[in-house]
Formats: sequence, C-alpha cells, structure tokens
Amino acid sequence: MSYCFVKIVLDDGTTGYGEACDSYGCTYASLVATVIDEVFGPLLLGQDLEAVDPLTERMRMFTRRRIGEQWIAAQARSACENALWDAAGKKTGKSVSRMIGRVRDTIEIYASSVFLEEGDAEWHTRLLSPLLEQGVRRVKVRIGPDWSVDIETLHDVRKLLGNDIEIMVDGSEIFTLPTAVHVGRLLQDLGVTWFEEPLPQRNREGMTRLGAMAPIAIAYGEHLFGVEDAIDALRQGHCDVLQPDASTCGGISTARAMATIAGSFGVRVVPHSCAGPVSLAANLQFAATVPSIRLLEYTFTMAPAWSALSATNRFAPTHIRDGHLAIPDDPGLGCNLDLDAVRSHPYINPGARLAGTVSGLPDRFVGDR
Repeated sequence: MSYCFVKIVLDDGTTGYGEACDSYGCTYASLVATVIDEVFGPLLLGQDLEAVDPLTERMRMFTRRRIGEQWIAAQARSACENALWDAAGKKTGKSVSRMIGRVRDTIEIYASSVFLEEGDAEWHTRLLSPLLEQGVRRVKVRIGPDWSVDIETLHDVRKLLGNDIEIMVDGSEIFTLPTAVHVGRLLQDLGVTWFEEPLPQRNREGMTRLGAMAPIAIAYGEHLFGVEDAIDALRQGHCDVLQPDASTCGGISTARAMATIAGSFGVRVVPHSCAGPVSLAANLQFAATVPSIRLLEYTFTMAPAWSALSATNRFAPTHIRDGHLAIPDDPGLGCNLDLDAVRSHPYINPGARLAGTVSGLPDRFVGDR
C-alpha cells in the first residue's frame, strides 16, 4: 500500500488534510502528487474558501479537457476536495458532517479482510476474532484465481463463523463472465450477501450481462468516478450495491450525489474505504450525512498505518463499540496527520510489483470455464 496525502493551508494558518485512495495497491502515489502539485494546486492558490463545491467545480471544469475526469485525475481531485472540507470545517469550528447535516453519530462497519488463499479457515477466523469480539457481525473476504480451493476454504469459514455472521466476497476484477456466474451460484449456496467486482470494470457489456444473470447481488463502485459514471452503471444494471469512495470518486460532495441517485434505482449504498486515516475519516463524514447509508467498509488490516500516521488515533479496532464506529465530531474531517511519522515512511515506487492477490496478477482476467 501507498498513501498520498495533501495539505492545504489558508491565509489564517488553518490547515486541511486530504487523501487519495490507493485502492489496495493499485495507484502510483507520485503521479497523484504530480497532478495535485502541477494541476490542481495552481487552480486553488489565491481562491477564497467561502464554500467547497465552487472550488471543486473549478478544478473539474479547468481540467476536464486536459487530463480527463477519471482515475488519477479524480483521485487527486478527491484529495484536494476533502482537504478543502477539512479546512472549511476547522475554520467554522464544525465537523464536515455537521456542516452538511449529520444524520447519525455512529455507523456500523463490516470487517474487510484478506485473500482466502492466505490461510486456512481457522487462520481467517483468528484474524477476524478481534473484530468479532467488538461486536462486528459482517465480514468480507477476497477470492482469487484458484477459486475452487477458495470456495472450500470459505465453506469452512462459514461453518466456523456460523450463520449469524454475514459474509461478503470481493472478486478483485479477475473473472470471466461464465466463471463469475458459476462462482456466484456457489457463493449463493453459502449464503454470501454480495459478490464484489467479479469482472474488470472496463468490461461494461459483460457487467450488464452479469447483472441480468447473476444469482447473487453484485457490488461495484470503488472505480466509479463522478455522477455520470454512477448513472451509467445504475442504468445498465451493473450493481445491486453501490460503493462510492469519497477519496476516489471526486470527493465528499460527489460521493453524496452518487448515493442520492442510487436511491432512485433501489440500489443499496455501502461506501468503499481502503486507504489511510484521512480517507477513512472522509468516508465516515460522508456516511454520516446520507440517511440510506447504514454500513461502511472497515479495512482493519490498515489499522497499524492509521495508528502510525494519525496524530489522534480513533479508528483502531478497540474503538469499535457493538460493531459500530463513532463519526469524528472534531472540526473538519476529525483526523490530523502526524507529519513526522509520514516523513519517516518515504514513498517507494511500486515498479514491477503486481497488485492483486498474494502472487499478483499481471492481466487480472482469469478463471475461465
């Protein structure tokens, strides 16, 4: 994992922090930083922070025909937008969710775990145990290209956890359509709630066909950028669960718009979150403002980084109460960075390191039947 943070300083010294989501090791943070420094930074310097949305739109409109509106451009814009919200909240003395309109003070979380190929069922159960002891009743595991073995492991995990624990499965965009449908049937037999990103996001026609054929709910969203992407996915029936991420899709305002639109399609909204402490704080603030959001991803394997990089660590598993995490109510996002700690972990370019499963997948399109 890599972490890309942005710091915005107002004329009065108020500081705001933002973060671009790395999407589980799939981003070159140095490229995101270059876009922030060379593209969005100059558009923000000298502007008045009377409200966040006009500045977000300024960033988007000035650059949409130059660098586009998706992927790294959207991630970088998200980091800047969230930093603006953080600064605006600190300037007014309110949390971001209080500024927008807070509907809850806590949110239920699901424990987002690792790939099934990393251990046997007992190992996975031990890994999840600290979360279960804190009242967490929903978990997600990741399935890989050797899916038949993973299904056997998942079967044993289900027996150990019992039927009271809800299970979701992440497909990491690695399957072909026939395999995704077949695996979906196997997951349905195990009582799995949703199958996340079974096909590569670029395979739009396949996603449409999967939505019509799948025997289980399909989840997508961490690679949807902007409202237009969400509308297209919802119209084409790509997902039953929409997963916007405020540090990926364009920022908190964009994530809220995506969530609102999903309601018109009868689609459940469960925000994605898989990055550092500022990203988690942004998604907590986002989730606190949307009535229909009742659940948030909690990638507990990131907890050591949250603890190391955050000046005030309030996101550790020990802070979970009855399966819920409190929404920070400090001014802004509610998460300040420990800059000395950040500097002590310099960025390392991933080079030829592969993202995906333990061994990595260069094409991420496997499992043919």
